[in-house]
Amino acid sequence: MDRMLCFLHILIPMSTPPKAWSCYLPQSPEAVAWGLYVLDAGYTLIAPHTPYPPGEHPDSNMFTWDKGRTLDSFTLVYITRGKGQFESQSGGTHTIDAGDLFILHPGEWHRFKPDTNTGWDEHWVEFDGEHARRIMGHSAFSPQQPVFSIGADESILRLFIEISEATQSQAPGFEQIIATQTSQIVARLLAHLQYDSPEARDMEALIRRACLHILQNAEQTIDPQQLSCELGISHSAFRKHFKQTTGLPPGQYQIQIRLNKARRLLRNSTLSIQEIAEQLGFESIYYFSRLFKNKTGCSPLAYRKQAQFTAPRDEHPRNA
Repeated sequence: MDRMLCFLHILIPMSTPPKAWSCYLPQSPEAVAWGLYVLDAGYTLIAPHTPYPPGEHPDSNMFTWDKGRTLDSFTLVYITRGKGQFESQSGGTHTIDAGDLFILHPGEWHRFKPDTNTGWDEHWVEFDGEHARRIMGHSAFSPQQPVFSIGADESILRLFIEISEATQSQAPGFEQIIATQTSQIVARLLAHLQYDSPEARDMEALIRRACLHILQNAEQTIDPQQLSCELGISHSAFRKHFKQTTGLPPGQYQIQIRLNKARRLLRNSTLSIQEIAEQLGFESIYYFSRLFKNKTGCSPLAYRKQAQFTAPRDEHPRNA
């Protein structure tokens, strides 16, 4: 197993904050099994007219502007002060400003550096794993567009700082914790891309209101056209944005909620199939049974028998 390498650099006087921290972590079986594991993380505060990159990193991660480098995993780099340049094989050349975050993709040649006159402050986390490859496979994270202007996002910066702090303390379970924090950065970045305007955020809020209304009234027949009218948007726009946000059209979204409730009632109540169908607003027991089997692969009765067979012996059905 590769040994762990950590670097902490403090400039005199000792009361000043650390100017750099980096930690290169071994790939423990537990971290790999989690599906997303952090290979290294840290930050560097590059003052103006300071050589770059600093020389405190392993050979596998070192690079020069002239040669660049290629990594085998993903890295998120967030610039919070200063400006500079970034270039990658598929993404081309970009001017980097404070508030920009760029992604280094596996197998992609790249190079970056701060402007000599400004320097920059950089926070980064390098990661990989089965889950990492899955979430980074989202169409928004293309090697052709590796730079994102997200501005001064305190929540994302806090996650980078917490990852660095966790690698310093290395409390029990820190590998899973920093892996989860890394996935949160990815999720927040995706939210920035999807809702990067006041109009998009307003629309997302409207759709969430519609979802809550459907959830609270799942047993009733809901007319999507009437609901869109009450929300003040056209029916076509409502359907389009509802599916973009939830992955389902409004009608299918309500059916999914009903079926989820049906599963709970089948597992945890003594209500008959007929009573469950009526309680959830299905037009008939036959429609309910056919739809349930189509969506789950088994009939309501078979699902109940299977749930009762696998339930703990001291678990007794109750009316709901």
